[in-house]
Amino acid sequence: MTVLDTLIPFAQTGRIGAARIGAQLKNVTDALGEPWAHGSSIGADGLPYLYAYGSLEVAICQAHCQVIESIAIQTDLPTMEWPTRELVRMETFPGYPTYGDVLRTLGQAGCRWEEYEPLTLEGQCAIRVPASDVIFVFTIEDVEEPQLCNASVAQHRPHTCG
Repeated sequence: MTVLDTLIPFAQTGRIGAARIGAQLKNVTDALGEPWAHGSSIGADGLPYLYAYGSLEVAICQAHCQVIESIAIQTDLPTMEWPTRELVRMETFPGYPTYGDVLRTLGQAGCRWEEYEPLTLEGQCAIRVPASDVIFVFTIEDVEEPQLCNASVAQHRPHTCG
C-alpha cells in the first residue's frame, strides 16, 4: 500500500471508510476503535474535537453533536501510519508524495483537479478536486519538487446541532 492508494479514493469521494463529512464520530470509532490520539482543544461538551488515527485526523463539531466537520490526511511525515480494518494492526508507508506523483495518479484515475488559489500562498501551493472538494496542499519551500503536506475536506456551511 502507498499513500496514493489512500489519497485517490479520498479525492474521488471525500470520504475514508466511515469518516465522511456529516457522519457521527461514533461511526468512525465503531469501524476503527478508539482514536490513537486527540487534540488538546476542548469543545462545549468538554470533549476534544480533533481525533487522530495515525495520519488520519477527523475534527468534530465543537458544540455537542459530535458530527464530523473535517477530515485530513497528514502526509508530511517520513513514515505515515494508517489504521486497518483489523483494529489491532496498522499499516505504515513512506510519506512526502510529490506534486508530480499526485497529479499523475489523479490523472490516471480520471480525477479532474484545478489550482486552488485561496491556499496558494508564499511557501505553498494547492489544488482542489471539484467532485469531492478535497484540497491538496503542497510545500514548495526548500524542496526540489513540491511535496504534499496534507489532503483535506471540510464542511463549508455551519450545521445546526440537533
